[in-house]
Amino acid sequence: RTDTWKMELPHAPYLFMLAVGDFKVYKDTWRGKEVSYYLEPKYAPFAKQIFGNTPDMLEFFSQRLGVEFPWNKYAQIVVRDYVSGAMENTTATLHGEFLQLTDRQLADRDYQDESVIAHELFHQWFGDYVTAESWSNLTVNESLADFSEGLYAEHKYGADAADSHNHRNLRSYLRSAPDAQKQLVRFQYDQQEDMFDLVSYQKGGAILDMLRTYLGDDVFFAGLQKYLKDNAFGNGEAHQMRLAMEAVSGQDLNWFYNQWYFSTGHPVVSIEYAWDAAKKVQSVTVKQNQPGQTFQLPFAIDYYVRGKVQRQRVLMTQTSQTFTMPLTAKPDLVSVDAEKTLVWQQTDNKPLAEFAYQYAHAPLYVARREALLAAAAKQTTDPAALKLLLTGLNDTFFNLRMVAAERLDLEDKAVAKTALPALRKRAATEAHPHTLAGLLTALAKGHDKRDEKLFTQQLAKSQSYAVQAAALQALAAVNPPLALSKAKALENTDQSSLLQAVVGVYAQSGGLPQWAFVRDHFDAAQGQAKFDYFEGMGTMLARLDDPKAFAEDVDRLKAVATQYKKFGVDQPVIGMLQQAIKQQTTGTNATVNQEVATKAVAEIEALK
Repeated sequence: RTDTWKMELPHAPYLFMLAVGDFKVYKDTWRGKEVSYYLEPKYAPFAKQIFGNTPDMLEFFSQRLGVEFPWNKYAQIVVRDYVSGAMENTTATLHGEFLQLTDRQLADRDYQDESVIAHELFHQWFGDYVTAESWSNLTVNESLADFSEGLYAEHKYGADAADSHNHRNLRSYLRSAPDAQKQLVRFQYDQQEDMFDLVSYQKGGAILDMLRTYLGDDVFFAGLQKYLKDNAFGNGEAHQMRLAMEAVSGQDLNWFYNQWYFSTGHPVVSIEYAWDAAKKVQSVTVKQNQPGQTFQLPFAIDYYVRGKVQRQRVLMTQTSQTFTMPLTAKPDLVSVDAEKTLVWQQTDNKPLAEFAYQYAHAPLYVARREALLAAAAKQTTDPAALKLLLTGLNDTFFNLRMVAAERLDLEDKAVAKTALPALRKRAATEAHPHTLAGLLTALAKGHDKRDEKLFTQQLAKSQSYAVQAAALQALAAVNPPLALSKAKALENTDQSSLLQAVVGVYAQSGGLPQWAFVRDHFDAAQGQAKFDYFEGMGTMLARLDDPKAFAEDVDRLKAVATQYKKFGVDQPVIGMLQQAIKQQTTGTNATVNQEVATKAVAEIEALK
């Protein structure tokens, strides 16, 4: 048999792919073009549920960009043992096996897991139709694709879903200090894989969202359209993107690209407020505290006075700058970066009362999240802060309900007395599986036997694997022997979330009899899946008195620290080992185990 495929339109050679396997094909259509999904036979019945939004994505992206999907068909193929999450081969995207789910598993899927479908499809424009001229300019591929994830979430699921997704990506970059030292466009790197990092993806996507806010939708998307049309079936780089944006906006954008694409870092700011009652003038002082360059920052400040909002657009050009606004009365809230798209780290020094007003009246997801985090920091000392945090349990968006639940300090008796009834009430009506799982996890921190019935019921009856997994681990907090027996009964499950819960229970409540199960599942896990068992390995270490088992655990943790040191994994491993040293103080083998762990810490710290 000979199969021939003719590629009539030019594309980059690295975007060629041939996949061979035992697939079942589900065929869909969009504007008369074939849209097909290749899956292993077991998952074929769920193809429409897994990939069903693809035609809508094709339509949305085509219209939003003003450039119709350029290829004659689009296929998506799920494969095993792929070297990365997915790959945007021209007309035929490869996806890793994580995308294959049954109908019950799909009930737990959130947009974070679906977003890869939008990401890879957007590459058919940014990456395939126009391809980065070199790995140095990978940003014109990957930053655009990262940006598209939030763009489609906004279209399909609303502003909160988009802002939540974008903000999570931004936080991933901001947590990585080494990445702040890298330029988005950089011409020196050891190997091309070094370019595929939090800068090219998450930071780059956030920068595009910031540019969209600055230019406005009409200009920004006209700029993307011009870039695509000017460089169609060819190569592009950041400067060509800049030139396209300048052409449609009539602005010189060198300042923006120089500081965000060709320089490093991001602003780290503190914000102070002052109200002059005599002059009726509100002052806002923003100070940039990061080393190196001073960033030029255009942003909006919203002033809330007597139920009305007044917006002031400002341009920050100095290290410290004060902005003033005459108002009819002292504002109830001053919201800096009101559109919440600046790439910066901020310390916002406004009182809790203003954060409470912000939660109730500022409409955006990030504004509400900021308020909940401010409340979480004061919940043990300020009843108003705890009240605000508990209000978050009933937020209209599921992710913020999770934020509130996760940050309740239930080790504090006063907080627990007020919060546990509120958590139980919310759990009784919560429909979102991941939020319910978060509520169960929060309740477990209360170590209240009254919650045992809820945990056992959810473990037995829930159709959500995420909820069952959380219920099992929560049960271990109130009845360890029962949790161990329930975990034993689930050892043969093929559901990864439940297996991780079993390992979690064994790590928290088990010992040497359960070690082989934990060890073998850790050893069998590949790639990112290994980290699903990582915390359990560290937790169990302190519980292992047997020198052989203890050394096996230490060796595996040390290997992970060595392999992923450049990503900072060495630090949590060192923390796990040091915790085990502190806890291994009794028992016949304590001294031997302490020596093994101490030696491992020294070896990890000596790694180059």
